[in-house]
Amino acid sequence: MSDSESKGIVKRTLSRRKFNMIAGGSVLLAACGDNGDTAQPAATTTAAPATTTEAAPATTTPATTTTIAATTTTEAGATTTTAAPRPLKTLRYGYHAAATSADTLDPAYRTSSTDGLFQGLVSEQIVRLDENLTPTPHLAERWEANADGTEWTFHLRDGITFHDGKPFVAADVVYTFQRLLDPDVASPGAGGLPGLEPDGITAPDDRTVVMRLTQPNVDWPEAITNSHTRIVPEGATNADLAAQSLGTGAYRIDEFIPGEISTVFERNENYWQPDFPKVDFFEVITIPEVEAQLAAIRGGQIDILSRAPAAHLDALDAEADIMVISNPVGSSSVAYCQIDVPPFDNNDLRLAIKYATNRPQHNDLVYGGRAYQMNDIPLPGLIRFGLAGSREHNLAMAREHLSRAGYPDGIDLTLTLASMEDWIEWTQVWQQQLAEAGINVELNVTPADTYWGDQWLSAPFAMTGWNVRTVDHGLGLWYHSEAEWNETHWADEQFDADLAAARSTTDEAERTRLYHKMQQQIIDEGGHFVPNMFPLSSAVRVGVTGWQPRGVYYTIDVP
Repeated sequence: MSDSESKGIVKRTLSRRKFNMIAGGSVLLAACGDNGDTAQPAATTTAAPATTTEAAPATTTPATTTTIAATTTTEAGATTTTAAPRPLKTLRYGYHAAATSADTLDPAYRTSSTDGLFQGLVSEQIVRLDENLTPTPHLAERWEANADGTEWTFHLRDGITFHDGKPFVAADVVYTFQRLLDPDVASPGAGGLPGLEPDGITAPDDRTVVMRLTQPNVDWPEAITNSHTRIVPEGATNADLAAQSLGTGAYRIDEFIPGEISTVFERNENYWQPDFPKVDFFEVITIPEVEAQLAAIRGGQIDILSRAPAAHLDALDAEADIMVISNPVGSSSVAYCQIDVPPFDNNDLRLAIKYATNRPQHNDLVYGGRAYQMNDIPLPGLIRFGLAGSREHNLAMAREHLSRAGYPDGIDLTLTLASMEDWIEWTQVWQQQLAEAGINVELNVTPADTYWGDQWLSAPFAMTGWNVRTVDHGLGLWYHSEAEWNETHWADEQFDADLAAARSTTDEAERTRLYHKMQQQIIDEGGHFVPNMFPLSSAVRVGVTGWQPRGVYYTIDVP
């Protein structure tokens, strides 16, 4: 990858034909016929590099608006011109995953990318990651820490309200985090808040929140960007949050019904960011089938396809009325095994699988050569503290490790996955590669709408999928011995100690050493199998402007 790509910069290339079609001021959503409004990119904020961080002054470019005039006639026969109501605009967002009956608007219980998308439309965090995975002020306008990183003070923005009209204050932040840590709530988000105890969160006043940690964490603002930390109002119950939009987000919904193919969110007229959102309705249309995705974007039934199918990117980008926009930081389809369950408790078997994986071939056949080569950990080398490089394909080594594991004549395994087309293609290619080494894999394809509740975390050899996290967040989320989403059952006391040490030191060289050491241990002994990471690529109808995909495809910038 180029140097600019390695820094996570969004690359967007338009042909002259497409440039001419959209030049001169196009609309955010041409399909609505409101050709006078031009969307501008969202105002951005930049965090200062020191322990005190605040948002840069927001600069907002006013939208160029042409008011459609209606002509009426007076009794005297004279004509007068009056402004007609502004046409309402709907953005139709085709989402590549299925909606399920388990979807919820409650951030404490996010388990799928689909409900993560829904939650991100209606609720927000005090700190969020930008496209370069850098913590950026959001509902908080700045923060500072003490010398050892055990006490963090966040200063909140004023003038923000929840969808029910209640003012956003510090007590809501305290309630949100204490609720995540409540054992009775049992949120998987609790595992992403190491060192924070319920009594360590206080609100000295309505605009200030103090978080005191039991252990130093010099990247604490990064830790609280996990998607479970979206703020909910003080006193909101599980039942309230599951089906009502009670956040501060750009969109709201009166009644959320999980499992619907189409869900329409309405503009929050009291949203705190000036001139946003740009559209009146944000319609999420879930389309898990590849052929249906292609038909919808080509036929103009949707305006944006969240994740365009890898095998069809060139064909889509060649079409006159479609653009492909990519962010090099994307997501990985991942196979995992539980390393404490036979036969996967034998590391030689795990190494045999890793050596039998032909990453370049997998990239070519599944992703058309567009993917970033990975090394059996869902953390790419192109991010801060990432460990570059990947294991070479070596069938001789694969067979040798398989023999050491006690299977000189081969082994039969069963891999469980959801009936999603991209996973089926991914696993079929991998299945053929492993067979060359004598590792025979039967694919157990199960219903997609129940997979995350019935199979994930319980099947000993199964598929999963991960968006790119920061290195610290990923290591804590997947490999800490007490992590809620430790799908491989990794448990190592020294690993946990190294993770705590990396979080507590401000010595960048020492942090790099520790993070690299932990990643190398996972690469050598872990139970994840990650051939490639696919950059997030959205297909967008020409006429839709101001859109940028983020590295986490269910986290979108306000359109």
